[in-house]
Amino acid sequence: MFKYLTFFLISAGVSLLLTPVIRAFAKWANICDIPNERKIHKNAVPLLGGIPIFLSFNLTVLLIVVFDRSYLTEPLLAKWVALLICQIAILGIGFLDDVIKLRPSAKMLFQILTGILVVAFGFGIKTISNPINGQLIYLGVFSIPVTIIWLVGIINALNLVDGLDGLAAGTSLIASMTIFAISFFYQNRSIAIVSLILAGSIIGFLRYNFFPAKIFLGDSGSLLLGFLLAVLSIQGSSKGATLVAVLAPILGLGLPIIETLLSIIRRLFKSIHIVDYSTKNRTIRALIFKGFTLFGADRDHMHHRLLKLGFSQRKAVVILYGICIALSGLAFLSAALRDKNMIALMGAILVAFLIGVKGLKYQEF
Repeated sequence: MFKYLTFFLISAGVSLLLTPVIRAFAKWANICDIPNERKIHKNAVPLLGGIPIFLSFNLTVLLIVVFDRSYLTEPLLAKWVALLICQIAILGIGFLDDVIKLRPSAKMLFQILTGILVVAFGFGIKTISNPINGQLIYLGVFSIPVTIIWLVGIINALNLVDGLDGLAAGTSLIASMTIFAISFFYQNRSIAIVSLILAGSIIGFLRYNFFPAKIFLGDSGSLLLGFLLAVLSIQGSSKGATLVAVLAPILGLGLPIIETLLSIIRRLFKSIHIVDYSTKNRTIRALIFKGFTLFGADRDHMHHRLLKLGFSQRKAVVILYGICIALSGLAFLSAALRDKNMIALMGAILVAFLIGVKGLKYQEF
């Protein structure tokens, strides 16, 4: 355990040192998030937060291999060069968006291509399990689209929660610690130590990103973290019990997943319009769908609703951290239970979700 803690502290220290350097560069290059009517912050804030996380994370992983060559026999670390290429690809997409603002469709296309690259390098979801009886279902050729959907989904889910100072980074920190705990529980040492190093890289950055933020993750950071969490979650649970291999990653990344589903449902409901058509004899009432978009930006995410309910930025972030920690605790509990009482657990989560949505007072519902 001492070795794990040592590498965690190294990655945190490197991130702590690199973040102000990258912040200064972003400020000098004028790569900043400029305030507008949709943004909450009032002043321009430097972007490129993904770069110090990427550097501290990968430099520390490299140090592991130098320190202990036996890690090269581990499935994840044996293919680290391939994963590094994928990281550079997704970081590059985010960097371009931070600098020149890519169209949402272009970003999505590049993310899908990165997902295809991940599958080509041998990473992927090979099986899922039946939530009723826990039996494994082998995906075969469907492994490719399922893996790509999971990767693209988590990448964009984390991007959606990146709306308050420290929210996306803190959510990622909690998720990476959850992956560490589950991997350590299953004695999956490579995933455990890599996820803990990622947590260290995030916590060093979070020192400058928590309210009031001196630097933002930007898309370079949110896309990179979403990608790494998506890959580590499916690799970290692969040695686990059947249903846990699906449920634990979903719960560990619960907040961004919930935010994504909620956004889709909200926008779908908002696009439904009731129209009356008058004829000679009667009036016909019909439903039409108009204006639905997955990519449209708005100010009705969960963190926006908490601000509208009167919470400060800091309090809103702490509340959402609390939700993340609760879901992460359930993720670890699902691993410890090993498929027992999973239906009851998922039912309880659904009820809590519905209560939470009601409390946020969405007009669409």
